[in-house]
Amino acid sequence: MNIETMHVNVKLELDKTSALELPAYEPEEIDYWLNSGIRKFVRTRYSGMNVKSTSFEQTQKRIDDLRVLVESVTVAAVSATATDYPNGYRWDLPADYWFALSEEANIVVSGTTTRVGVIECTIDEYRQKIDDPYSEHKLHYTLAKPLRIFNGSTVELISDGNYTIDDYYLTYLRAPATVDNVPAGTTDCDLPEHTHDEIVKLTVSMMLENIEQPRYQTYQNEVNTIE
Repeated sequence: MNIETMHVNVKLELDKTSALELPAYEPEEIDYWLNSGIRKFVRTRYSGMNVKSTSFEQTQKRIDDLRVLVESVTVAAVSATATDYPNGYRWDLPADYWFALSEEANIVVSGTTTRVGVIECTIDEYRQKIDDPYSEHKLHYTLAKPLRIFNGSTVELISDGNYTIDDYYLTYLRAPATVDNVPAGTTDCDLPEHTHDEIVKLTVSMMLENIEQPRYQTYQNEVNTIE
């Protein structure tokens, strides 16, 4: 379904011809609501905050909903300077990054490189993990998992100083394309075709709620059945 068809379907779902009871939306306004609907669709399918309470990769449907947004990147090693933490290494997150799915890194011990997982760490947990003698980020024989902290548009991996960190491997959900039908047919939705009807219905539900239309509750009940 291209963007022009999505615009037509939004108008049909709103039923603007019914006694002209609903406002006449401009194409730019429909673009705004469609993009809001797409972002909400991705967030709820990723997080599980939806009527089925299933998140990404819990079911085949959820995999197929978001599979085209999955990206994998390998970021080369960077200098340990200009980081916020001792023994830290910093990488810039991809510009289209939204949600992390999996992370790994190469650690180097005595010239030997090993690919390992990372330890999720929040800023408030950092001190506790650094002081923990049994923390997995501390080298044990030849293995360790560096701490990982997100900070703004960057990610930092932190070792205990007994190993260095080379490549960082990130698999993530990227931001969906921003649809645009002004001028006509500029940018289509890049999510799988089977999601487009769901996105249209979700968009219309948001629009009905915004104008406090009495049909909202009835329509929302219908939206809850389309997953």
